[in-house]
Amino acid sequence: MRVCVVSFKECWQDATGCWFSYGGFPLQMAALASLFDAISLVVVRGRPRPGGMPLPVGTVVALRSPVGVDGRRKLSVLARLPYYLGAIGWHIRHADVVHVPLPGDLPFLGMLAAVTLRKRLLARYGGSWLPTSETTFMNRVTRECMRRWASERNLMLATGTGSEPPGPGIEWLFATAISERELDVVRPDLSRPPGRPLRLAYVGRLSPEKGVAHLLGAVNLLRSDTPPEEMPQLTVIGGGPEEDRLRHLVTRSGCAPYVRFVGQLTRGDVVRELLRTDVCVLPSLSESFCKARLDAMVCGVPVITTGVGFGREIVGVDGERGWVVPVGDAAVLAAAVRRVQTGSVDWAALRARCRTYAERHTLELWAQEIGERCARRWRWRLVDGRLVA
Repeated sequence: MRVCVVSFKECWQDATGCWFSYGGFPLQMAALASLFDAISLVVVRGRPRPGGMPLPVGTVVALRSPVGVDGRRKLSVLARLPYYLGAIGWHIRHADVVHVPLPGDLPFLGMLAAVTLRKRLLARYGGSWLPTSETTFMNRVTRECMRRWASERNLMLATGTGSEPPGPGIEWLFATAISERELDVVRPDLSRPPGRPLRLAYVGRLSPEKGVAHLLGAVNLLRSDTPPEEMPQLTVIGGGPEEDRLRHLVTRSGCAPYVRFVGQLTRGDVVRELLRTDVCVLPSLSESFCKARLDAMVCGVPVITTGVGFGREIVGVDGERGWVVPVGDAAVLAAAVRRVQTGSVDWAALRARCRTYAERHTLELWAQEIGERCARRWRWRLVDGRLVA
């Protein structure tokens, strides 16, 4: 039983021929591969970058990267459409199941090819299913296609949680990058008190929809009425297209003594940073089910976050596993940090609740959920963790 994954994720080879990528993608693909006998990954060839993790053993097909971003990228894909469709279609023909992590241009082509070739399709929408200010025209088109093509052959999943389905034929599924092995290895000191000054961290891609500029604005507001020795220290973990602009904002505002950029880190280094962190601040403007919230909670770290991407469902009531603030409001974000630093918090109980919540959202449970849903949809069996037709 072979699954073919079509993704726009950039991947690269090292000198030994091993393929790498970054973020949660390699971990999720390894969990998905465990359900099948073989996996083919149709991805984009990119340049090596820090924090890479190996892809699961299988066939890796590295396509030429589209040129540019936004409209220019779309024109690039259209100009090379025969090339992309030919490569994607060939590998889909030889697969039993096609998986497309959406949204994205190449996964969208993979979904079209799978439907045209009448292959079993496992589509997983990883962006915000609910419309936000960051929702694009192609996001809407993708979601509408998923609604229309949901069927006995096509399993459509939206990243999130809830008692009510996101739409006819669409099912919620949480997202994670936490393995049971990592839970065994990462043993935070849940009784540790917060640092003085408070240690904050942001983890994620540095792109506009993540709201990092508002976080830096909050740091600047805190600086105006906080003694230097009590000023919270922020570590920014991750890279992306906004990095240069954000660094410039920090320098221009005079906040450089309180903000540290560490770039893209390996997962082990991310965990080490989080184990020294008191609060993880994730001020997203648009989100699905944010994996970084769970990464923080594995380390016993509560989050200050927005309500997008099921922030309230993940955090619970304020103070349960963190705090929820409005989108795009630096002043309210600063006030939330100030309350945490000066208020009365039972840190041991708070950290324990965070850890317990993260333990219920592992990659193994994620893969099991996918396997069970595939088995029900296609009338297959799940035998020892593997799908059997």
